[in-house]
Amino acid sequence: MRELRTASFKKAVNPGAKVMLWSVLAFLRRLFFQSPWFCSLVRVLLGGVFAIAGGAKLAAPRAFARIISAYGFVPEEFLVPVAIGLPAIELLAGLGLLFNIRGSLAVVCALLTCFLFTLGYAIRKNLDVDCGCFSQMEIDAGNGLHAAFLRDLGLIATTFYLIAWRRIREGGRFS
Repeated sequence: MRELRTASFKKAVNPGAKVMLWSVLAFLRRLFFQSPWFCSLVRVLLGGVFAIAGGAKLAAPRAFARIISAYGFVPEEFLVPVAIGLPAIELLAGLGLLFNIRGSLAVVCALLTCFLFTLGYAIRKNLDVDCGCFSQMEIDAGNGLHAAFLRDLGLIATTFYLIAWRRIREGGRFS
């Protein structure tokens, strides 16, 4: 019976469709892993997101300090330095990605990992807090923690893509 299904499947699949599928897959492989302009575009977009997020928080450090305080992680005496330092690191990492400065991708990946753990903690504890990712811009939009968590998952997947692209370009190894 299994042979019959396999044989009927082989007859049902159009050979032209197979060629088209392999052509599309080859194009996507070239686009994602052999095209320097696509990788540069992704890097610049990710850098822009971090530069905008860091700049928005630096513009209103008191509002960001209130958001950080709601999570309950940072002691009161460290709120102001964290409310200024974290966005400054975000801004510098974003600018580093924009200008392709070595190490900035690792900083962005580390920041996203911390953000994902923080958002996961807030979701798990069912905290009624704002994400704080884009400070006042996000509060006005009314985005929730779940949406921010999914967005950060997408952003960290983007950093993994950029890391993989660099590793492949260095000689095809992931050491």
